[in-house]
Amino acid sequence: MSRDRELVPGHRFEDTSARPGRRADNPILALQRAVGNRAVSQMLARKASSASKNPTIQIGKLAIEVAGGNIAAWAAGEVPDALEVTSQKGQHSAELERLSKERTRINSLTLTVAAANKSGQELDMGSLAIEFTKARIKGYEVDGKTESWQVGDFDGVHRTKTTHKVS
Repeated sequence: MSRDRELVPGHRFEDTSARPGRRADNPILALQRAVGNRAVSQMLARKASSASKNPTIQIGKLAIEVAGGNIAAWAAGEVPDALEVTSQKGQHSAELERLSKERTRINSLTLTVAAANKSGQELDMGSLAIEFTKARIKGYEVDGKTESWQVGDFDGVHRTKTTHKVS
């Protein structure tokens, strides 16, 4: 199938085959327009940084990869009563269970998530660290290889957003 197009001097041809508005919704294309093809290609070719991986929780020397919970609500700026976490059982599990049973207060616990752009889609452009001070691990439970627990009774929450410039 071919289409005949007549070129008229001084007239610009506009392709109407693409859906209108679709291009503006793509965050990669917006980034590409802002910094250029080469910078976007280099960024996409790089190995993903820790900010684009699953969220993590740092408790002292324990680094726990988060599989689920109400992380999105916290990342969006909400402040629920507790941070609900689902993670895979691992070397950290015995310590989490002990902290839960003993109701020990943790001086500092940090949740790190990828920073989302305005449309809510994640780009490898930074991270958001949410620090909970004087918090307790509560309700630790194990179901097979999955564990669920909460961070609650905290005294304070401090958010730090880190962004990276693409050059």
